[in-house]
Amino acid sequence: MLMSVWRIMLGVWLAFVLVVISLPWSKFDAHPHWKNVQWIPFSHLSFHPTVLIETALNLLAFIPVGYLIVRSFWPRRRNPVLLALLLGLCSSVSIEFYQLFCHDRVPSTSDILMNVTGTAVGVWLAFAIDQVLAFCTIRIRRLSASDRIPSA
Repeated sequence: MLMSVWRIMLGVWLAFVLVVISLPWSKFDAHPHWKNVQWIPFSHLSFHPTVLIETALNLLAFIPVGYLIVRSFWPRRRNPVLLALLLGLCSSVSIEFYQLFCHDRVPSTSDILMNVTGTAVGVWLAFAIDQVLAFCTIRIRRLSASDRIPSA
């Protein structure tokens, strides 16, 4: 039951990200704009606030993707990291492919790298949270066990 809740959350989040990033739909014109593609990663990176915010948002938008994939498929799958990175990569490439057919949009390999990095951070967070919860659970059990020992 819990796995299906995580998967629903993953589907909703991916749909939300894809819709928000693809707006406005009026810019779609069905022929590719290859001249707009930034093939070399981070070649146009500057410290202009707009560029920094866009780069940070690319990273932040995909952190939940990595986190929710781990929650959706682990422990059933032995290693959900590869699955998470592949889904993050496929989602990001799909977004950039859509942008290729839009006026005033710039498909960029930097965006793909930042999205996959965000997915990796989400995977790391899922495992880190599990480690913290396991540590806290062990500490609580030890403390409650020591309370039950009668003193002499």
